[in-house]
Amino acid sequence: MKLRAAILVDRLSVTKWQQAALDAAQEKIEIVMLLNCQNTYTKKRIFKNFLYYILNIFTLRNNLTKIKKIKQKPPIIINFNSSYNGNWQSIPKWVYSSLDKEKIDLVIKFGMSLLHVDNTNLTPFLSYHHGDPSKYRGRPAGFYEILNGDLTSGIIVQKISNKIDSGKVLAFSTSKIVNFSYKRTALNFYENSEYLLKKAIDNLNKGEFINLIPDGKNYRLPNNFTVIKFVALMFLNAIRKLYYGLFFEKKWKVAILNKKISLKGEQKIFSKDFIEIPVKSKYNFYADPFFSKDGNKIRLEALDKITGLGDILEIETNNFFKQEVLLSGNHYSYPFSFEYKEKEYLLPEVSTHSSQLIYNLNTKIYEKHLIKGLESKRIVDATLLKKDDYYFLFFGEIGTDHTLLNLWYSSSPFDKFISHPMSPIVISPEHARMGGRLLYDSDRLIRFGQNNAGEYGCSLVILEVLNLTTTLYQEKLIGSVTIDNYKGPHSLCFNSDASKILLDFYKNKFSLLAGLRRIKAKLNKK
Repeated sequence: MKLRAAILVDRLSVTKWQQAALDAAQEKIEIVMLLNCQNTYTKKRIFKNFLYYILNIFTLRNNLTKIKKIKQKPPIIINFNSSYNGNWQSIPKWVYSSLDKEKIDLVIKFGMSLLHVDNTNLTPFLSYHHGDPSKYRGRPAGFYEILNGDLTSGIIVQKISNKIDSGKVLAFSTSKIVNFSYKRTALNFYENSEYLLKKAIDNLNKGEFINLIPDGKNYRLPNNFTVIKFVALMFLNAIRKLYYGLFFEKKWKVAILNKKISLKGEQKIFSKDFIEIPVKSKYNFYADPFFSKDGNKIRLEALDKITGLGDILEIETNNFFKQEVLLSGNHYSYPFSFEYKEKEYLLPEVSTHSSQLIYNLNTKIYEKHLIKGLESKRIVDATLLKKDDYYFLFFGEIGTDHTLLNLWYSSSPFDKFISHPMSPIVISPEHARMGGRLLYDSDRLIRFGQNNAGEYGCSLVILEVLNLTTTLYQEKLIGSVTIDNYKGPHSLCFNSDASKILLDFYKNKFSLLAGLRRIKAKLNKK
């Protein structure tokens, strides 16, 4: 049953990202009322914060914060003027009476500034805050996180209290900090905000809150000197990024580890125990390794030095020098495979040139099938799991693959897939992207997620899937995996009895040709 909702706005307008959040939550709420404040204004200290306002024009004011008339036109529109007490606004008493009369279940605040809520009011007011309130309260969003060298920025939907950013948290996620671009950082947290309102409404309906103590420092707008320091830091970070792109590249390798590891807590793997797979001279690196179903073969991505495109190789586990090309000509990676009716199929990433394909490995010329229901999407790191007579497909999409993990399901790999009602199931660069096959460990179901909050592919996190049905998904973070002298792993795969581990890892290597190879690879993928 949908909740009856009122939307609090200024001058009947919302931003583009706010409208997207309302659209994403439409299955959860019936919007029956607009509360339209007509006198919201922001007092500015022009001299003290002049450079911040200039910075704001080029960063926080972007495509997603453009103001537009709200799309929804509910039957009741209430226009009112708020009262002010310093920087705090209050809603007239008669507006609360209207909420009670119409039996409004919640108010979604997309307008006004600091809002003082009547303590006798029983209708919950929900609002966004861009920042982790256990560290950052106040404003501006993302600014001090960059200045302090953080890797991620928090996003919450909270139940408003009468203390700045200190309400009970109904939904929480993180977005990636781009330390050389405040605009890109802002776009990241506005993009991720779209999906959080729906989750907050679900939790409100169930009476569930996030265990997060909002006791962080209350930040204020930066003065001119702080802005100069901020811009200088971003410029320095941009130079470092350019230098790395021109002269350094990740040299990935793949190895087998003949040891079991605990799938909880902080696990460190020692490279002295690796049995490395030799890289053919025509390839720049090997990555994304998977065992075949019988464990006798390894399939991986091999990046061609000349074309900059990935081939899929198949390698014998008892003879690493027997290496056969399975797929070539376009860019292929992440060669996940699955078994269906005693036949093995390949589900490689083909996002640069095609919608997701299933390859039949049992025919000489591999038969190809598009995944039904996902024909219009370019998906990343597709990973299939059979559970309780359903096939669950975990995947990212190009552009959001580091931050959003989607979940769809079907009764068969070759029937139509539909979106899980809780999808996207993860909104975080710290563990959204898949890091290999899901694994049953005794009575636990384990998922590996790439930690891409900092450098891409630097480590994996271990998550236990607590609940997976066609209506529910729940997981919790239980550990991590790192390597002693390398970055990674970026993906893990276990053989049938988990006695062998297949993994990839890298070091950043200097090369005068690194920049040219990057440019060439991008041109070839296009």
